[in-house]
Amino acid sequence: MRTILLLAEKDLRLLVRDRGALFWACIFPLIFATLFGAIFPHETRERRIVVSVVDQARDAASAKVVAGLAGQGLTVDAAPSPEEGSLRVRRGDAAALLVVPAAFAAGAPLSLGVDPTKGAEAAWIEGALARGLSPGCSVAVQRAPIADVVAPRTGFELAFPAAVLWGLIGCAGAFAAATVAERRSGTHLRLRSAPIHPLTVLFGKLVACWVACTVDATILLVLARVAFGVRVERFLGLPVAIVCCAACFAGITVLLGSIGRSEQAVGGASWATLLLLAMVGGAMVPLSVMPGWMRAASLASPVRWGIAVLEGVTFRGLSVRELAPACAVLVGFGLVSILCGAALARRESV
Repeated sequence: MRTILLLAEKDLRLLVRDRGALFWACIFPLIFATLFGAIFPHETRERRIVVSVVDQARDAASAKVVAGLAGQGLTVDAAPSPEEGSLRVRRGDAAALLVVPAAFAAGAPLSLGVDPTKGAEAAWIEGALARGLSPGCSVAVQRAPIADVVAPRTGFELAFPAAVLWGLIGCAGAFAAATVAERRSGTHLRLRSAPIHPLTVLFGKLVACWVACTVDATILLVLARVAFGVRVERFLGLPVAIVCCAACFAGITVLLGSIGRSEQAVGGASWATLLLLAMVGGAMVPLSVMPGWMRAASLASPVRWGIAVLEGVTFRGLSVRELAPACAVLVGFGLVSILCGAALARRESV
């Protein structure tokens, strides 16, 4: 019994001395719980719905409609033209496009185009239009489709963009685990002792992870198309989306593999970071139910941008040019991660 207690004491001392492992074991769960606790209380009392509004009338009547929307808790996003407003809906930046025609005061109906994935928000917007006006007043609302956006036929078309991102997260986690295995088996030490530059080893892992992520995303999307009938509206943009997503997560894997000197620190940091990015980026909980500060924080998660580009080439019908900003963000995440990972690897080799 004494020997068992001594061994247990030894392991506990090692855990306490390893600050990285201690952080992921004790502090990170508190962060995770805090984020989930911030999401669910806001699900009913703070639901942010953005409406892109094009006011072609610009008179007192139209101003009253816009003010009524804002007074009902909706976020009004003024757009210069119906084309720009439609693009914002297609990108997922707004839930709906409301066009107030020039002849609105004469009785012309409002034109409301809704993101096909946000049917509940559409009912809320129509109700807000009715509640925001003076008692006894009513307006005619005419539904109008958003150009080039096809409503998802099944839940699979909505779910597969996030599923592909989970596949990339799995690849990144697997390569990070391989880094841990190399440290445990001594392969990492032998590679450092060999006449090979540390950056060469690092970029070898980068290429391998990029290839694995690309193949994984391609297989998942082919299965989605063949087995589940998921439509791809922009076949030309699909390779661009896959390559950019793979480059992003390959770079993140390089960074995660360079963090920490122990198996516990590297393993904990890798999976915990990837899960945190997935949660904040909308792969676990929809962005629409998150509080405002968390939606702003989601901009720093590559998962959000990955889902955006994959939705863009499937049912949102975005062209390559329209996908370019989100793709640039993904590539930027990957490049910054590679540079940080290379700096850490160089410091470790000194």
